[in-house]
Amino acid sequence: MRKRMGFALGTVAATLTVTIGAQLSGMNVRQMASAQINSSNASPQVRAQIQQIYNKAIEAYHEGRYTVCIGLLNVGKSLDARNKDLFNLLAMAYSEIGDDEHALGSFRSALTLDRNWVECRNNYAVFERKIGKVAEAQKELEECVRINPNYPEAYYHLGQIHDDKGDLEKAIECYDMAARLKPTMYEAQQDLGLAIYKRCIAGGGGSLDDAVGKLELAATLAPDNPMVHYHLGRILCAQGPLDKAEERFRTALTKDDKFAAAHFELGKLRYFRGDPYRAITESKAASLISPAYTAGKAYPKVDLVLLDAIAAKSYEVIEDYDNADSSWRRVASLQPSNADTVKHLADLRKIMKNLDKKKKKITVDPAQIRALIWKGIDQTEDDNLAGAKVTYERALELDPQSFSALQYVGENAEASNDLPGAIAKYQAAMALKPAFDGAYYNIAYVLEKMNLQAEAGLMYQKFHEISGHYPYDPKHIVSLQQEEARERARTELKKRRGY
Repeated sequence: MRKRMGFALGTVAATLTVTIGAQLSGMNVRQMASAQINSSNASPQVRAQIQQIYNKAIEAYHEGRYTVCIGLLNVGKSLDARNKDLFNLLAMAYSEIGDDEHALGSFRSALTLDRNWVECRNNYAVFERKIGKVAEAQKELEECVRINPNYPEAYYHLGQIHDDKGDLEKAIECYDMAARLKPTMYEAQQDLGLAIYKRCIAGGGGSLDDAVGKLELAATLAPDNPMVHYHLGRILCAQGPLDKAEERFRTALTKDDKFAAAHFELGKLRYFRGDPYRAITESKAASLISPAYTAGKAYPKVDLVLLDAIAAKSYEVIEDYDNADSSWRRVASLQPSNADTVKHLADLRKIMKNLDKKKKKITVDPAQIRALIWKGIDQTEDDNLAGAKVTYERALELDPQSFSALQYVGENAEASNDLPGAIAKYQAAMALKPAFDGAYYNIAYVLEKMNLQAEAGLMYQKFHEISGHYPYDPKHIVSLQQEEARERARTELKKRRGY
């Protein structure tokens, strides 16, 4: 079922407050309102009948039976043509089935009956934004604020409009006002954090710490919302603590294991943690999820070129060249300009041809090593670090020159908090695969965890020399490299002074 718009309903029978949560074009919107259904000109019997119809219509709306809802409300409207609640809900139901003309007319009828009804005017603005009438929506929301300066939803939706326009300062101001007026509105806290993040990476001021703080608050308010954890994970990747970011992506997937973008981001993160096997697992998972499901949930789309490229690179690292070849072919088929990929495929096939000639001389089957690594990963995911260590070390015994064996013995040491031991194995593995950029990024991150900031900055620089770009916003990496430069300056000064 597709997502509903973020509309506000009135109170039913004076005690029932109806809340509808929804997403529109990838942005969260929610409204809450409480208003007694108004049938002032009707007899008590007719009012009771209308109330019963309204209750059934709300139930139908919540269940996604919009045509039934519309039918009920039209019956109610025939009994009382001046009931604003009926028109408001009718407009919402028409909008859900895509009947914009009748939705527009119903909203206008409701506002004709009560032009100061901010909940309905806000709904009208949400609808107008949906159908592309952004300027009109902004005017309606500004009117809401004029009527009731303390109505948080209007500020939130104004923030969305400014956000869409790229005016981050005004968006932040509106989101912040909504969050102040209603601290429990997780959407306002979330989008405030995202707007601060966008301003920060654009060089407009603020800090990633501020953005993370808002997203963490949003996650506390909506712990079961996968999008909040996903957004927080992405910002944490830019801030630096990849372990915390991974935890958020995994949390998002526990809330919805068909969240393709979360699988993609987790796979990307694992690749840059020197973990090609889990990168492959997550890339596969993302590729199997229906685009229709992603669209229905209003989740971010996954870049299929990047998705298949990460899988292809990972297959190459573990020397599974058949799967690398098929993955690169998918990448080439998706690229409008694919000359570089086609050339890489030709080079890869030369490697595969040479391997076929050397097969008789190979004493250890690479497939056997890969099977042991997969087994060790399964043991690690089951919190059996001791068992995984035995498995990885068995792979290393079979092939002391196996990148995979060395890398995952290192990962096991890191998981056991033996960071110096992990670094030693990671460096030995990196020497076997000097073109694997993820190995450098991973070592740099572990050096950070060891508080070796200057060394980490140098390793990130080596990563950049190989990759050509950083996978996340590099501000925190630049600060590390500045620290490395300051350390060199201090060392040089000491040499000159002699103390």
